[in-house]
Amino acid sequence: MNIAKYIFILLFFSLSIFSESLDDFQLSKNDEAILLNKEFILKKRDVKKSTWPEVNILTLIKATPKQSIAVFFAYHEHKNFIPKLLISKPVKYISPTDIHIYFEMNIPWPLSNSHFITGNRLKKLKESGYRVEWYFVKSDSVKHSYGGVYFLAYKNKTLLVYQNFTHPKSVLAGLFKGKMLKSVKRTVRAIVSHIEDITENKKDLLKEYILNLEKALNGEYVYKDLIRR
Repeated sequence: MNIAKYIFILLFFSLSIFSESLDDFQLSKNDEAILLNKEFILKKRDVKKSTWPEVNILTLIKATPKQSIAVFFAYHEHKNFIPKLLISKPVKYISPTDIHIYFEMNIPWPLSNSHFITGNRLKKLKESGYRVEWYFVKSDSVKHSYGGVYFLAYKNKTLLVYQNFTHPKSVLAGLFKGKMLKSVKRTVRAIVSHIEDITENKKDLLKEYILNLEKALNGEYVYKDLIRR
């Protein structure tokens, strides 16, 4: 799938269906200028009966798609660089590339911390692209959620496409929609910064992450101590 098809996904908000057979759709010159200026393209759409919208963010990373996904695939490290994330613990294997992760997220008062588990499916795409699609498993604060992250080759960099929808249970959550959007932006910035730091400054660790990625894609269970379905 070429870069145009992923942009089509973004702009038409196909968050819950990760299609790989969409018609071509090109980035505008203005979109390209925004990305090359190290800025975000952010789009959101209100969802019926949900106080929070679907969110889509595009930005560029100074790394290859393989380097980017290898760093991101180290799920146990997410708590060390994503703001407000207290726990990111792989807990169950569905397959070598489909892993349940337990998270705890710090939420501002008067809401309590969010505890949730998502499934995370890794897939290698055509033309050196990669995707992790996440799906709802259970949560004490969320009715439903879905999303994904794409790492795609683009102008000697990687285009990050971050997609997320969370339907919170609390009736107070609507008061925090603005903070939620800022939190998503901070999360994406943190992902980009972490990938670029590992790629540029921690070559040995990067090699380890790439090896784990390759093992998983070849059917090997990287996390040895997890429950398997």
